[in-house]
Amino acid sequence: MTNNIYFFLLFCLICSCNNNINSDTENTIPLVDTMLVVDSIHRIKLSFVGDIMGHANQIRSAAGNRENLRSRDMKDFNYEPCFRYVKPIFKQADLMIGNLELTLSNKGKYTGYPFFKTPDVFARYLKNAGFDILTTCNNHSNDGFLYGIEHTIDVLDTLGIIHTGTFKDQNERDSLYPLIVEKEVDGTTFKLAFLNYTYGTNGIPTPSPAIVNLIEKKQMLLDIATAKKAKPDLIIAIIHWGNEYWLNEHTSQVRTTKLLWENGVDVVIGAHPHVIEPIKTDTFWREDSTGFDEKIVAYSLGNFISNQYRPNTDIGLIFELELIKNSKTNQTVIGNHNYILVWRYIFGRYNRKLREGFDWTYTAVPVTAFENDPKTALLMNEREIEAMNSVSTKMRAHLGKWQSKERIVKLEELGTIVPLIIPHNEEQKIEKKEKSEKQDNKKEKGNKEENFESKKTTS
Repeated sequence: MTNNIYFFLLFCLICSCNNNINSDTENTIPLVDTMLVVDSIHRIKLSFVGDIMGHANQIRSAAGNRENLRSRDMKDFNYEPCFRYVKPIFKQADLMIGNLELTLSNKGKYTGYPFFKTPDVFARYLKNAGFDILTTCNNHSNDGFLYGIEHTIDVLDTLGIIHTGTFKDQNERDSLYPLIVEKEVDGTTFKLAFLNYTYGTNGIPTPSPAIVNLIEKKQMLLDIATAKKAKPDLIIAIIHWGNEYWLNEHTSQVRTTKLLWENGVDVVIGAHPHVIEPIKTDTFWREDSTGFDEKIVAYSLGNFISNQYRPNTDIGLIFELELIKNSKTNQTVIGNHNYILVWRYIFGRYNRKLREGFDWTYTAVPVTAFENDPKTALLMNEREIEAMNSVSTKMRAHLGKWQSKERIVKLEELGTIVPLIIPHNEEQKIEKKEKSEKQDNKKEKGNKEENFESKKTTS
């Protein structure tokens, strides 16, 4: 009897569940719809750095010896240490973007400021570090004249590095600008339009038939209109502007940003001041009147790698920006954004036994990964530690007033920490050996004198 009641109750429960599944469609539809919404959300991570420079001592450091400075094959140049500690961070980005503030050359005469002509091989190290896109439009675009513009483009094309901002002629600009980049992430394609302009070229006229994009309202609006025809998910403008060494944006930067935002640009990334300027956001009504979208500007990301010594020029940002695309509505919006402080470290700079430049090593250091133990990991001296900590504290206070947040990079994220150069340890060994030899010589001399006195007494 008990078993019969049990089976009867079980049968009623099953029937009840079936009835609910068949009849209660209001409960099941939202569940399926929610799953579709979740599956329709896709993300891409863009990372930007500021000014990538090539001063004379940076070239000497990569060359290692004076005789290599006129090398045309450039086989002995080594720029790998510059990117050693940021390469793992670059790999976390779906697109890595930087401002190439120099021209490339293979003529065997390489120079820094005021005419930046860097060995071609530098671009290969940029590629190996993880850079996907380089902007070439800045006040140093004409440093190598027509050869510099054309040759830089050729080198980047050969390496497969996407670039924009300078062009060999009008036909090339018409066919390649605005730059449209399609990047597939987890099965979804993001379509992005990139614009690039500069305030000027240091008074050097752009040699015909080459073109360097200038900040001109009429042309920029035409370019934005052209970009919109490609139906990109977002439009990003990278602008070379502002006042050098100013920690806050100039009114001209604010005006240009407003112009770009109001006409459809979503993201503005600034360069040229060589110091870090504010990161700010604003909200705009969509052109299709379906709602509001957030816009963002990073007025200046500072120097990424350089030889500049002015206050605040030894630190810059890796600015990380997430874009979120809903493939169901085909709308893309700005998601999370943050920055990583990166300090330019010159290993050997304060060692007077080393040759200036040639025996120095330049590297970009993610501050949070090393600031707790810079002596062990990077062999920094007290002066260098103080310099890194001081400017980092200052920039944290400066950026803390605005909308973006600092991302903490842990040392473990960087993998095995390879020392910058072995010679430093070898030098310490040599110094110890020299000290030991001096002590041995002194001791030996003392023994000889003692033996001499002993013989003298005996005789």
